[in-house]
Amino acid sequence: MEPGVGSRFKWSADAPVSAAGFERVESQVTCVLTRFHVRSVWDLLRFYRVFRRVRRDARSIRGLLHAGFLVEGPRTCYSFSLWADEGAILEFGTFIESHVRAARHAFRATFRKDLQRPEICSTQWKLTAASNNLNWEGVDLRSLITSLVAGGAEAALQEVETR
Repeated sequence: MEPGVGSRFKWSADAPVSAAGFERVESQVTCVLTRFHVRSVWDLLRFYRVFRRVRRDARSIRGLLHAGFLVEGPRTCYSFSLWADEGAILEFGTFIESHVRAARHAFRATFRKDLQRPEICSTQWKLTAASNNLNWEGVDLRSLITSLVAGGAEAALQEVETR
């Protein structure tokens, strides 16, 4: 098999742990990840400034757990946000005006004439597994995980919480 083409292994989604060894969980926690490829490094700096404004405004949405900005290179960045449930994402998209304005700007700042389209890609991921050491300062995932499938993992999480 060629490297990078498919997998040599099969892993069941019903297994008590993920292929990475994390405990399976049931939750509504969702991550939205958006990749932007901008025309210049100056646009990247503007994106970060706008991201901070949108994140500040989004703090009024109860279901926002965390938002971050990641830089891949001089013209590529990502925004990511963790949400308690999909309703919070809908509320954010509906009521946060700074996000609507930022989205309009992003389409212009990422538009490639040679491709005749903007270079923006968004994905949404649902939390399906988590390591036992859920200790991300400022992000409380423990209270949002409703059940842990594998035996013993819940006790391990409670032990961590009581320390």
